[in-house]
Amino acid sequence: MAGWKDLLIDVLKLVDETKRLNKDVDRLQAHVADVDKRVVRLETLVEVAKVSAQIPLKSD
Repeated sequence: MAGWKDLLIDVLKLVDETKRLNKDVDRLQAHVADVDKRVVRLETLVEVAKVSAQIPLKSD
């Protein structure tokens, strides 16, 4: 059976690991938000191109 010192050490390790994982999640969250913004811009460009292709060009 583990003593209280071993339990305390395990808890401290878990706290450190949790903090590290939280930092990783925050970093990934920022990256996903950046990718989402890029996808929205691409979708907008595609929609504009579709509409532009449907409008007939006027020749003088």
